[in-house]
Amino acid sequence: MVEEIILKSLPHRYPFLFVDKVISITDDEIVAQKNVSMNEWFFSGHFPNKPVFPGVIIIEAVAQAAGVLFLSSFQEKDKYLALLIGVENFKFKKIIKPGDILTIRVKKIKIRKMGDNYFPTAQSWVFVGDELVAEGNLNFALKKEETVAK
Repeated sequence: MVEEIILKSLPHRYPFLFVDKVISITDDEIVAQKNVSMNEWFFSGHFPNKPVFPGVIIIEAVAQAAGVLFLSSFQEKDKYLALLIGVENFKFKKIIKPGDILTIRVKKIKIRKMGDNYFPTAQSWVFVGDELVAEGNLNFALKKEETVAK
């Protein structure tokens, strides 16, 4: 079951919600999980008979965990949208496959404010068990609803 904090912080829903559980959260850091199931929609084409969790979906799962981190502390979280605007030095170290449980750790590095909008940067690590499988930095824009193109 997807936790309430995830649903309240993110607009994403099935089949594009890639955070299943929040393990811990503070003002500066979140640890979340994604359970990788053979039933994921993308495995039928990526790759038939040799399923590999796509790197772009790994980045999306990290970005969604970061969105929960950034927006969970906002009083008016429903008025903001977390948008991924940059990926820096993201490295994939091991293939992720069905049955793996991703543990996603995201740490807020800095946040700038411009008008009603915020621009946080985060460092992230993705583990399967104790093994580091991916890492990198992400940049975001937390845009107030009135400033998001409709």
